Amino acid sequence: MTAPAPRAVAGAVAVVVAWLATRALVLWLLEGRHAWVTGDLDYYAASLAAAPDTGLAATLVEYPLPGVVVVAVPWLLVAWGLPGTYSGVVVGLSMAADALFTLLLAVLGGSRRRTALLVWLLAVPLLGATVYARFDLVPGLLAATALLLLVTHPRLASGLAAVATGLKLWPVVVLPALAAPLRTRRSVLLVTAAVGVLLAAVTAGLAGLPRLFTPLTWQGERGLQVESVAATPFMLARLVAPGRHEVAFTEHNAFEVAGPGVAEALAVAEVLSVLLAPALLGLWYLAWRRGAEATPVVVVWLCLAAVSTVMVTSKVLSPQYLLWLLPLAAAATAVVDRRDLRTWAWVLLLATAATQMVFPERYADLTDPHAAGAWGTWALVVRNTLLLALAVQAWSVAVRETRRGRGGRASSSAGHRGGPPATRP
Repeated sequence: MTAPAPRAVAGAVAVVVAWLATRALVLWLLEGRHAWVTGDLDYYAASLAAAPDTGLAATLVEYPLPGVVVVAVPWLLVAWGLPGTYSGVVVGLSMAADALFTLLLAVLGGSRRRTALLVWLLAVPLLGATVYARFDLVPGLLAATALLLLVTHPRLASGLAAVATGLKLWPVVVLPALAAPLRTRRSVLLVTAAVGVLLAAVTAGLAGLPRLFTPLTWQGERGLQVESVAATPFMLARLVAPGRHEVAFTEHNAFEVAGPGVAEALAVAEVLSVLLAPALLGLWYLAWRRGAEATPVVVVWLCLAAVSTVMVTSKVLSPQYLLWLLPLAAAATAVVDRRDLRTWAWVLLLATAATQMVFPERYADLTDPHAAGAWGTWALVVRNTLLLALAVQAWSVAVRETRRGRGGRASSSAGHRGGPPATRP
């Protein structure tokens, strides 16, 4: 057996040290100045404790039932005698999932693993304590792992993406991208259909058919959340004219803005969300039409374009939504070696740092009912401007790549052993 090269050993040690150091920083924040971000975990625990009385049909209705099962696992472990608190177990399991994803990037990233690892190693501390205190980490990692495994294990990748969709719905916009290449289409369609039917049947059997639709109903009834792109002008207006727009914590467990123009902005956001569906269908059609020519570049940019656009057009943009994009961006840089993609990922990291400044660091600047604070408000403006720019860039590249005809430039590079080789013009 050949001994590992000294450079490889040194690289592995560097990754382990970097992971431990960056994650220690996140734990320090979580135990210190940002300890209050575990409020969502307290809400999960209280809801789960009440489940025997309220029933599954009325428990955490804003999430699909499979997602409720995921947040229930640590609660059950504590109830069955595992030492520690619910929050502590959730953080421990989240760190384990983070470590496993880091290992996958190192193993499957090939020659591009250095960039992929750097993106992910920086992503977690830049977003901060929110990473380990929110359920969104799980579907985000599953969707990103599906992208990593698509070339070598299309059935497993399809299953992971389908399960991620069952947990939090948003990964549904990733599935058509995974099915764009002709060689993976059958696996993605069959496995997604099977997993989807199974999860729907289990949900209907345990909690009734209406439980399938409660996450959509919940989302539809929400107002304009203060961190959304559509709310940004009104949050800026609070700096100029205090008292004109009000911020309040609503029954949807979020801070929402109200005042002149908000109803119209909310209507525009809802219209954009409706128009997004045919726009995505058109983009996916272009990719599917390419069939065997749908390269990893096409798949990657389709995923990033779909997810980033869903985020910026939504009337809700909570800080944990960055966990939809960050794992995908890390996986994308492991799959494809392109300068524009690396630049896109670095800009996303800047937006992530601004997100931590917004929440939890300066969140009171946005949520104080009497006066807005400048630092948090301007951080929100910067963050949302960057996310808008990222969405526009992703759409631009996705459209360009999906429209390339046979014989056009193929600048993709699969990040898997045994994947299609990179080609050059």
